[in-house]
Amino acid sequence: MSSDGKAHVEHVVTDASDHWVATTTLHQGPVWQARFGQHTPPHLIAAFTRALADPSPLLREGLPSSIPAYGTRLVTLTSREVPAVQVASALEDRVRALAARRAAPPTSPSPPRRPPSSPGRTR
Repeated sequence: MSSDGKAHVEHVVTDASDHWVATTTLHQGPVWQARFGQHTPPHLIAAFTRALADPSPLLREGLPSSIPAYGTRLVTLTSREVPAVQVASALEDRVRALAARRAAPPTSPSPPRRPPSSPGRTR
């Protein structure tokens, strides 16, 4: 459990199940929940819980209204100006990455299928 009680991770073991549940809450109750089943690799659960416990600020994208509890002391939003050259470079990198994904060799088309011949007809 986090020191403020807003996040906790629980290992649930019963006769029928063995899973992990991570829950975060705010004043109004649960905000989100993540579940990891018995087949989830332990290193992924460990990485998730490490990230959940990390005190460094979390980058959130989107409008302030899409951030839970925005405007309270729980969440702060900061902005900074980025040079246009840097934005253009990032856009070009993204376009190249997407183009490379689409440039995969096409699969060979299957030969056209003939319709089945009707009974009583010959060629």
